[in-house]
Amino acid sequence: MYKAIFLFLCLAWTPVTAFAEKRIGLVIGNDLYSDVPVLKKAGADAQAISAALGQQGFDIVTVLNANRREMNRTISTFTEQLEAGDTAFVFFAGHGVEIDGENYLLPTDILAPASGERDFIKAESIALSALLDRVRATGARMTIAIIDACRNNPFQKAAGRSIGSTRGLGRITAPQGTFVIFSAGAGQLALDELTEDDPADNSVFTRALVPRLSQPGLELRSLVADLRVEVRDLAQTVNHRQFPAYYDELLGDFYFASAKPSIAERPAPAGTSSGSDAPVRTITDPMRADFDLARAIGTADALQSFLDRYANRREEFSYRMAVQLLDRKRPPSAQPPEPRTETAPGATQSGDRRTIIRDTQLALNAAGCSAGTADGIIGARTRQAFRKWLDETAADLHEADLGTDTARRAVMVRKGRVCPPAVTAPVQPSASAAAGSATALGLAGNWRYTATCAFVIKVHGSVRFKRTGPNAFHGNLSDSLGQKANSDVYLNGRDITGTDYFPGVTVRWRGRLAADGNSYTATGSTGCSVYASRAG
Repeated sequence: MYKAIFLFLCLAWTPVTAFAEKRIGLVIGNDLYSDVPVLKKAGADAQAISAALGQQGFDIVTVLNANRREMNRTISTFTEQLEAGDTAFVFFAGHGVEIDGENYLLPTDILAPASGERDFIKAESIALSALLDRVRATGARMTIAIIDACRNNPFQKAAGRSIGSTRGLGRITAPQGTFVIFSAGAGQLALDELTEDDPADNSVFTRALVPRLSQPGLELRSLVADLRVEVRDLAQTVNHRQFPAYYDELLGDFYFASAKPSIAERPAPAGTSSGSDAPVRTITDPMRADFDLARAIGTADALQSFLDRYANRREEFSYRMAVQLLDRKRPPSAQPPEPRTETAPGATQSGDRRTIIRDTQLALNAAGCSAGTADGIIGARTRQAFRKWLDETAADLHEADLGTDTARRAVMVRKGRVCPPAVTAPVQPSASAAAGSATALGLAGNWRYTATCAFVIKVHGSVRFKRTGPNAFHGNLSDSLGQKANSDVYLNGRDITGTDYFPGVTVRWRGRLAADGNSYTATGSTGCSVYASRAG
């Protein structure tokens, strides 16, 4: 009993900055390229970033002038240190190139290719998306990636047709839980120096970034907003356009340097007055702090006390991570106890997430969508089944709604088979039939859409697309907020890339067209998730 009381007091009053948060960084700086133009400041940039983050408690894995093997070895060292729930940071300064919509980070031993050797470059470099996927596979809670590789294309002078974009890197779709910053916008050139006699040791981007990494209480999005303006203004002094781009799929806030209050700044006990001039420290969400403390204590009792306290927030990342950590500490035969929660009068178990998922799986199976065993756990097969159901029904839901009571009710209310039966003996189509099928998919016509944005804001709208080329479409968009925009969209198979031009704001997005061509899902640079279906 006393142990439980002590743990509760720790969870309630220990300041956030006292928790041991495991934050690990990977920093790579490549200057000395052997077969493509050398750089001047990438190594210095990497060293400056390593020093700044080290002061903020990051464990940094740093490598300078790394060849391909050294880069891969360093990345492996980095990912091996990451554990579920950790915060990961990645910084790369050096040459990069965009090929076929993918961004590649180049090691120092990359060879200048002959004309058309695109696959060679892909094989000999590090794909940014693959690097982010490796980090995500560790279970890291969040990943912050900063890429300063938006320099002149090192392969531009290759004989014949050049490889990659002329300059800079391309747009990306960041995985959930990831925040990616590029030192310049898509297709822009990042400046190493403002003038030939520029005395600064670092590039324009990094010299603006480093001081902000140690600024207490500066949230990541505010940091990036200030950083972009300063870099843009510096570049404009030499009539150059450089406006850093970012892609935000992060859940929650992030601070490189948290505010560190003195003892006098801690919350005063109830009923006492701290004075009108006393600084007030607010904790945005104590759940993460409590999870960090429970993980630091490391006992099953600590983790169970955390789960009991936050039993009404089972969908949160910290809760799910605590469940996994607790499961590892139990013997295989032990059954996990149900969290000790009080049931309000008239309440039912309909809000229980596992029950919701199990009901959804049963309904998906009844609809012929093959969700597998109804075990109450969202796995790859359940996600695929829900995705099929969405494609077939054009329901006003998004893939992220899986596991909610809204999705359960929507799936259960629709009776009968929804998903078509699997074809057991497919007949290979002729070349002409395959070509006809490929060209049949398109976006021309009227569409209705729902965009789910921050704070669960939903915006409804419509757009009419007209074909302007073999794979190109132009549309006029309007939404329930009274906004109008022009939209340029390109379709590559079923992959969609688009740009919406609102007055004063440009939104870039990527999506995926359903197999029948009657709906698509997309994610935009504003963080909104979109589901669209044909309106006729």
